Amino acid sequence: MTKIKEVLVLHHSHLDVGYTHAQPILLEMQKKYIDQAIELCELTEGWSEQNKFRWTCEATYPVLLWLRTANPIQVEQFTRYLHNGQMSISANYLHTTPLCTAEEITKMLYPIKQLRDEFGIEITTAINHDINGQPWPYNQLLLDAGVEFYIMGINIHFGGFPLTRPNAFQWQAPDGRKLLTFNGEHYSLFSQICNVNAKDTNLMAEGLAQYLKKIDADPDYPFDFVYLTATNLPLYDNNPPDRDLVHLIKAWNEEQREQKISFVTPEQLYSRVKKHEKQLQVHAGDWTDYWNFGSGSSAKEGKLNRRTKQGMKAVELLDAFHRQEDESYMQLKKQAWEQIHLYDEHTWGVFNSICEPDHQNTDIQWMHKAHYAYLANSLTGYLLGTQMEILANNPLQSEEAEGILLVNPSSVPITHDIQVPSSFTAKGRHLSADRMRQVLMNVEPNHRGVSYGTVELAPFSWRKIPFHDLQAAEVSADIHAYPGVIAEAGEGPWYREVTMEEGKIETPFHICRFDPLTGRITSIYDKQQEWEVLDLTSPWSFFQYVQETVDATYHPNNRSSIYPRDIEKGNNGISVMNHDWKARRQTYSKMKSWQIERSSHSATLILQWEAPGVDNLEQRFTFFSYRPEIEMKASFYKQDITTPEGTYFAIPLNVGKWRCQYDTAGQFVELDAEQLPGVCRDYMTVDKSVSVYDTQHGVTLVCTDAPLVQVGDFNFGKEQKSIVRNENPLLLAWPMNNYWDTNYRARQPGFVSFSYVLSTFSTFDPAVVMQSAIQEVSPILTTPIIVCEEETAGQFIKISGNGVQIFDVKPAEEGKGIIVRLSNCTEQAVEAQLHFPNRNIETAFRTSALEEKQLELLIQNGSLNLRLDAKQMLHILVNFEG
Repeated sequence: MTKIKEVLVLHHSHLDVGYTHAQPILLEMQKKYIDQAIELCELTEGWSEQNKFRWTCEATYPVLLWLRTANPIQVEQFTRYLHNGQMSISANYLHTTPLCTAEEITKMLYPIKQLRDEFGIEITTAINHDINGQPWPYNQLLLDAGVEFYIMGINIHFGGFPLTRPNAFQWQAPDGRKLLTFNGEHYSLFSQICNVNAKDTNLMAEGLAQYLKKIDADPDYPFDFVYLTATNLPLYDNNPPDRDLVHLIKAWNEEQREQKISFVTPEQLYSRVKKHEKQLQVHAGDWTDYWNFGSGSSAKEGKLNRRTKQGMKAVELLDAFHRQEDESYMQLKKQAWEQIHLYDEHTWGVFNSICEPDHQNTDIQWMHKAHYAYLANSLTGYLLGTQMEILANNPLQSEEAEGILLVNPSSVPITHDIQVPSSFTAKGRHLSADRMRQVLMNVEPNHRGVSYGTVELAPFSWRKIPFHDLQAAEVSADIHAYPGVIAEAGEGPWYREVTMEEGKIETPFHICRFDPLTGRITSIYDKQQEWEVLDLTSPWSFFQYVQETVDATYHPNNRSSIYPRDIEKGNNGISVMNHDWKARRQTYSKMKSWQIERSSHSATLILQWEAPGVDNLEQRFTFFSYRPEIEMKASFYKQDITTPEGTYFAIPLNVGKWRCQYDTAGQFVELDAEQLPGVCRDYMTVDKSVSVYDTQHGVTLVCTDAPLVQVGDFNFGKEQKSIVRNENPLLLAWPMNNYWDTNYRARQPGFVSFSYVLSTFSTFDPAVVMQSAIQEVSPILTTPIIVCEEETAGQFIKISGNGVQIFDVKPAEEGKGIIVRLSNCTEQAVEAQLHFPNRNIETAFRTSALEEKQLELLIQNGSLNLRLDAKQMLHILVNFEG
């Protein structure tokens, strides 16, 4: 006899936006599946509760698409079955990747409120199937949106799950709250183990009995039921409701077998699990995703989407203070966000993308996926250009410009090297339409142009400067700039000369030594700490290019040498990753040339190489006179390679007993110490930065364009439970790979470039590192001003509070107010203050993540004084007078 009395079956269509069908096709099919589910609900509405058909809409996005075309009768039917418990809607918008930022995650939760209002339901449960994890702040954002229960159904193909499964636990958020979580089996497992396509209850019983033996063998399993999910095989993904399953389960129950089987919704599962809540273990930490290494298969589009999201932050900020009521503008912004979300969804392409990289369907689905990134970027570029023209008060048509507008849309101060493109000062007619050709967030930093000095722009500020106030800076120790720069010529150590000689570049902060014969960087010396940053005994040099492939001496050159897939083992939670796969790692074969390029405030070492897997590899290392960071940029033409390959840039570090912190969705996570047991440690997707340090020294790498990193060593495929802490670890930027054996791209030929920024420190301070990282990823937006007789400046928001950052500013969905979202990245409570220059606050409220008012805030001397507990996020609604 088994202890299990019931089998609860959640029936759903697993949503992959792609994979089985081209994206537009499957999204239309997903809408039809809702209609088919309604029909089955109607068919079984009069059946016993145990036998009624129940259907769960796994994500909100298909429901929103369905609502666009559903007629009133369909909506009425859907509403009825939502209320009688035969249908349910999960709170998650899509199954996403850790590419998502905190503001993007929050934006994806907004449909919860819309659907609650539309149908008069609660929506307190969320589901993610297939994907291998979510950023740690995801759970606190779910809680902030009124979600109380989270279900995962991980696919361990090239991945893994935390703890044990099936089981439930309380997932503690960074701020200490707890989200009840069910760590479920691989989705569709009921359909598989019960062989439901055979339509034979005896075969069902055999498969179920075998599965229940595993459950009974687990002494820590606390429930008298099992929970499994069903899809409609052979479509594991994007499948319709299974009509035969409805009758099969009814037949089973009529046979009076030992276990009853019934369809359930996530709400019904929640009510069963909640009864055991107090006895469930609490686990805190990042649910670090295994799967997102695949995003390195489309590095160019990934970089573009990261830039798009920075542009959208600026759009939302400017729209909050110069709101556009134009309906077409608001629809374009909504569409841009939708495309951003779809690119960060977990499906990249067709199921045969790797084994048949030249197949027509591979091309079709990749074009649709890539289009999400390109369309989002272009729409955001239009929205941002529109807002900048409004802020500049530029006419549609005019003669030449008189000045330049600089905007810092970030929450941190930024020192900016002013450069004026020749198009800004061209004589003759200027058109707003012509200026809109430049997509502002796509502009790459240029250290080769004429500099007009440096200026510090405060958080959320703008400055208009007439051209006649600008003076070109000379390439010398003296720095000439217009009045108001943060330092004049000769002021302070930040403006000492950058010196150069053969094999050496020196700034006030670092000394870089390199071998002119080989191009090898032999030293990065931190002058402030008197510390050699690099492990000089390592075979790898500073930011050295590495091509990693399968070593054909030991294995066939294919992906099964790394991951010999076994579906049966995967269904039973048994990994088949080959932890001992042998890699061949190659680097430069020849240095083609080197030179040093000098600008007014920097020197750039330029190295050109021949190297395997790429053509025309160029690396640029820029050292500044006015800032301590080192900028590294690599550009090359990627060769058309479809066999498994990874591309790295290695940084061997001179640190002892080291720790590591990376950020995800705006919060820091300590490698190992703040990760759930069993999640990915081999590599991470960083939001902005990763830091490695010991008790005396450390470095931060800001990943401007490509978010994948490995820490300690080359770790792909090891599935380590913890990272080995050998002294002098490697810090590996990992911009590109094609290791996945399905879904992702097999090739990505053509030109690419990636920028990274390295800084050094003596003590890891999360507040300082967060500020530095935001500075590096936030572009200063620049556009010409037609009328600019004198310098003017302004600031939208002032914020104080060590470690508190504003990660999102946007117009309120209702009314004329604005939403400000704050995050405390430190382990201590922080007092913060918000002030809005030249604006009087009328009312302010703390809200949910969905902008629902919760608590009115006290306004003191025109400011808001706030307390943020350790790792807390706050959502604030502010209404202004007038």
